[in-house]
Amino acid sequence: MTALLKNQWKIFLNTMRSQPGKNYLSYLVMFIVFAILLYWLSEGIWAIGDSITKPILAGILSYGFLLVIGFIILLGLPQVFKHLYSATDLNLLFTMPIPTRYIFWVKYVQSFAGIPLLVFILYIVPLYVYGIFIGANLLYYPVGLLTLPAVIVIGLSIAYLFNLVLVQIIPASKANEFMTVMSVLSGIFVYLLFMFPNMANDRPLSELILSGLPLFPEWLPVTWASEAIIAASIGSIDFLVPFLMIVVLAAIFMLLTSTLVEKGFRTGWVKLSEGSGKRRKKGITKKSGPKLHHPVIAIGKKEWYAVKRDMREWLVFLPIVFFGFGFVFSGAVSGGMELSDLRGPTEVTWPITQAILLFIYAMFNGQIASSTIAREAKSVWILRILPLSGKDIAFGKLWISWLIPFVVLTLIEIVIGIFFGWTALQLISGIAMKAVITVGISGIGMWLGTIGAKYNPANPQNRLKFGTAFLLFIASYVYLFFALIPYVLLLIPVETMTSAQEFSNEIDGFFGTIAGIVYTVLTWKEASPIIVTVAGILLMLIISIGVAYIFTMLSARKIDQGIEIEMVQNTNSKPLLGKKSSRLY
Repeated sequence: MTALLKNQWKIFLNTMRSQPGKNYLSYLVMFIVFAILLYWLSEGIWAIGDSITKPILAGILSYGFLLVIGFIILLGLPQVFKHLYSATDLNLLFTMPIPTRYIFWVKYVQSFAGIPLLVFILYIVPLYVYGIFIGANLLYYPVGLLTLPAVIVIGLSIAYLFNLVLVQIIPASKANEFMTVMSVLSGIFVYLLFMFPNMANDRPLSELILSGLPLFPEWLPVTWASEAIIAASIGSIDFLVPFLMIVVLAAIFMLLTSTLVEKGFRTGWVKLSEGSGKRRKKGITKKSGPKLHHPVIAIGKKEWYAVKRDMREWLVFLPIVFFGFGFVFSGAVSGGMELSDLRGPTEVTWPITQAILLFIYAMFNGQIASSTIAREAKSVWILRILPLSGKDIAFGKLWISWLIPFVVLTLIEIVIGIFFGWTALQLISGIAMKAVITVGISGIGMWLGTIGAKYNPANPQNRLKFGTAFLLFIASYVYLFFALIPYVLLLIPVETMTSAQEFSNEIDGFFGTIAGIVYTVLTWKEASPIIVTVAGILLMLIISIGVAYIFTMLSARKIDQGIEIEMVQNTNSKPLLGKKSSRLY
């Protein structure tokens, strides 16, 4: 194991040395954003530290540890799957005289350098800041430093168990659907895990935490972890029993995963490797002559068929089910509310829902559009010989990648609108507004896909390099902010003109300038409401359609020049044409 760990360390160093310069810039931006997030959390804890009593801290720690386990399970599953079944070195390691359990534990240790490490830093820094604020006993710091890894080990072991158990249940012929089934089941498990405090109590979660009441029974591990840290903060020896219990439980989970190594790891790897190569024979059906379409329409239909025949493509919408509407409705009902209590004045529910839906659009539109480029990794040779320009390909991919999330989320919006009792004008205007604004997000996503595409056969959702994906996340919401400015100005009533004027006179700097602009627009709106409304709609169209057109043409130019698609090699697929990258011309 020592030799294997040293080898993994050398691979990591060589990988970092061989990174292109733009990747280092992406890492730097990610580090800065992460540092700013930690700074904000620390500032918030320092500001409200006096109001966090020991009972409140117990509730925060308990639910915080539950979030740690949940996020590691949900976000760490693809990473665990990659280490167990898609790592490029498994072909060699399984042919060498190395016990399988040694290879497994090396992969297990390797898994900490990812989501678990980020979660650890994100949790331990605020925990230590609070300890410094209250002047906690010195025992608090080592206990917290050891308790948090024990909780992380529990979450990581559960993620490994999901892989090791399900790989024995899923038939080899369904190897491509393995990640889909695993993600769905793990999503359901994590959702129930997060909702457990609401389902186990009659009061809302926030009320329970602020009142200092216990969130969980004493026999749950997250309660042991919080009790150990709180007892250590006052220097009490009472920390020892719950601390030892959480450490022993983590060791038990680790041993439990080791019992499934042979069948779940080696045999599962062989099963997935063989299963992905099997193909069912399809009967030959006679069809009439092919119907010719415009190239833009034909490219869009090709993309639709690729999405429709692989159910893994639809996993991108899974967070909507578990973390969007599921939490809102189930949380409200389990917190003692009736479903009808969610209804309110349409003047309130309509703009709030529009903001939530736009946030969801910004999350998915760019991701779906960017993935259309990496999807060409296996069919790149076809596009090279077709008489298509980059403009045809880019616009063909744009309209279908915009249409798929638009149809899905519009159906959801119609159901929500009927539930809240929106007027037909509100429903139509909301749908039309999002139809225009979201085109720009798709255009940005597709362009970033042309500069940072990555193809991973084992994980279709992972089609962007990490730095590019992070840049897409930031760019989507920056664009959304500017595109919504004319729309928001149209919604602000003229009655707020006096408040805007007072605010602009009292506040200097950026916010004062914004308030002054709002006041000016409201004066125009009061004088000529029709002209201002038409001008606002035209400005929104210019921003959205203009951004979409510019970035689509940039994508077309990049396609004509040739696109580098980074190929992620794994045990379930052979190198495409013997190369590590493909070029889309």
